[in-house]
Amino acid sequence: MPKATARLWVSYNQYSVQGEAFDVSGWDYTGFNGLVAAITGAGRLAKPGELGEWAVVMTGTEMGYVRVTADVRDTAPEQLDLDGWDDVAEVSLALTGERAGVVTDSDADELDKLPEFTAVGPGPYRVRVHARGRDEGNRALRVSGEPVEEHLIVMWRAPYSPEVVHKATDAYGAELRLDY
Repeated sequence: MPKATARLWVSYNQYSVQGEAFDVSGWDYTGFNGLVAAITGAGRLAKPGELGEWAVVMTGTEMGYVRVTADVRDTAPEQLDLDGWDDVAEVSLALTGERAGVVTDSDADELDKLPEFTAVGPGPYRVRVHARGRDEGNRALRVSGEPVEEHLIVMWRAPYSPEVVHKATDAYGAELRLDY
């Protein structure tokens, strides 16, 4: 299955994984794990037992470039890779829409490097996000140069299962968990 890397522009410390755009005016991140939030169509954090329609991934980089690799698979990875990553969490998503994948303010050429998440067929999907360098990205506004922050998104078709936080060690994520 497809795997690719892109240098993506992020703003407001985030990018999303979605198929369609949703109204986000009523966001409520109460209980947020600090890395990836499964969001309902109503714009609130999905509750246990509830499939998110899309997700927000928080970056330490407020505005600038982040390196994102998307790995779309037919089945779940055989092993969980925690080495070298600061935070790793996963959620279940529906990802309805014509082209489900990473959405940012990046130019289309960079976004088009990443695979469509629905390439493996219809959902629901399990989305595991790995992050490193968020603390360094959060220290200064980085609008140029090579990214200091890197994310890996591994996605596969799977029935709903509860959110799992496999690793949570960066200071930026800890601040987010306290704020929400």
